[in-house]
Amino acid sequence: MAMAAVLAGVGVGLAAPPALADTVAVQYTCTGPGAPSGVQSLSIAVTAPASVEQGGTADLTVDVITTLTAPIDIPAGSVSGELKLDLGGAATGSATATGFTNSDTIPSGTPVTVTGGKASARLDNAGATTFSPGDATVHVFGVTVACSVSGTAPVAATTQVGGS
Repeated sequence: MAMAAVLAGVGVGLAAPPALADTVAVQYTCTGPGAPSGVQSLSIAVTAPASVEQGGTADLTVDVITTLTAPIDIPAGSVSGELKLDLGGAATGSATATGFTNSDTIPSGTPVTVTGGKASARLDNAGATTFSPGDATVHVFGVTVACSVSGTAPVAATTQVGGS
């Protein structure tokens, strides 16, 4: 079903100055109409600034690629989603990346990719702040699928916060 293919494709990205960020694999369990059964793996790349001043804001971007393939052609702009980013290290709390979509048509039989997610986090404490993917929500063809991290998500990006 188209929903199952889309649900694995939520992603988030960051703003300049970018730090080098690896793509991390995160395991999700999803519920809702058309959700795939079992645990699904998403490849998530979070780009964050290498550093910000204490009290400054880290602007983040995220890209998500799923291991699911689209069962049908999915028209451009028909998928949207949100992805929570959990803050760790010198910070606590979370930021939610929004604005994800498929900017191009996703042809049947190809992996579902959703890009354009953006989030901001105010960083008040000096030290290294980490960003780990959290729960995600995907909307496609009027249906919403909720995905929860299965296990522990790895750190996807780190920003050094300078003291004042």
